[in-house]
Amino acid sequence: MIASSVIVNHCIVQSLVSCYDSSVDYSYLDTDDKILAAVAEWERKDRIAVDFEGEFNLHIYGEHLCLIQVYDGEGYFIIDPRSQGVTVKALKAFFLSSVEKVWFDAQSDASLVHKNYDTAISSIFDIRILAMVLGYTGNLTGLEEKYLGVKREGSGSKKRNQRANWLNRPLPESQIEYALEDVEYLLALKEVLVPLVRDAGLEEKAMAEMKRALQVKTPKPGWKKIGDWRKLSRREKIYVKNIFIARDKIARRFNVPASFVMDKRLIVTLASDPPDNVDRLSAVLRGQSQRFMKLLVPSLWEALERSAEESSGIK
Repeated sequence: MIASSVIVNHCIVQSLVSCYDSSVDYSYLDTDDKILAAVAEWERKDRIAVDFEGEFNLHIYGEHLCLIQVYDGEGYFIIDPRSQGVTVKALKAFFLSSVEKVWFDAQSDASLVHKNYDTAISSIFDIRILAMVLGYTGNLTGLEEKYLGVKREGSGSKKRNQRANWLNRPLPESQIEYALEDVEYLLALKEVLVPLVRDAGLEEKAMAEMKRALQVKTPKPGWKKIGDWRKLSRREKIYVKNIFIARDKIARRFNVPASFVMDKRLIVTLASDPPDNVDRLSAVLRGQSQRFMKLLVPSLWEALERSAEESSGIK
């Protein structure tokens, strides 16, 4: 048991939300045995609150699950997917457990799990969908304030932690506190929102929307997210794809975000007006990191030549 100080400076009027002490302990689950034991306990409960923290091409290459936070109505838990003592077997046992997992905006988290672990997350109940059918489109903090009267302090700290490096170990206490705050009131919010949705006659709509939102979709290739893809010509799309792949290979090799290798805005620039020699390509790349230039110039030149060949028949 590792002590954490999740600060709560208020008592909620609703009886559904208790007034916590100034500090809340949490259990740190960093081995398969600890996770499997916790899952066995949670499966005896009706529901648990869940959220993730991840790395999304901010500090290293790719998307990674870094932290799973759980509140089961009695205690707080941190599952550490990056611990050497944790395997995919234990993580899948959690993902596929039958206990209802109350989330706020689970879609991207479910996609991350599907992409990285080739599995779904069972029994998700996404309260963001309930809020949306009631006309609320804001974030979790605003939802807590609107329906529970909770007012969070330190919005600047929250913004910093949203871009924090969740790969670091040990994690600073401030990040642990931030992570646990995101599951603190999810169970209470469900208890408040479900009757409101039912009384408004929106229950069927909410369940249909939840089912649709949680369907795992094949993600778009990264190059289709560059610029306004739909407005690009067929020729430009060929160039964008090959340039994107060339940049991505270098990023993967160095294990850095692709933006570190080359600004993504240059992909469309190069696709729209491809340089006709290496010197002109180097001039366009002036200002990019010298760390990658030795590989970037020849890789992009090869991508440009390939694109020219592939698009040669397009009028």
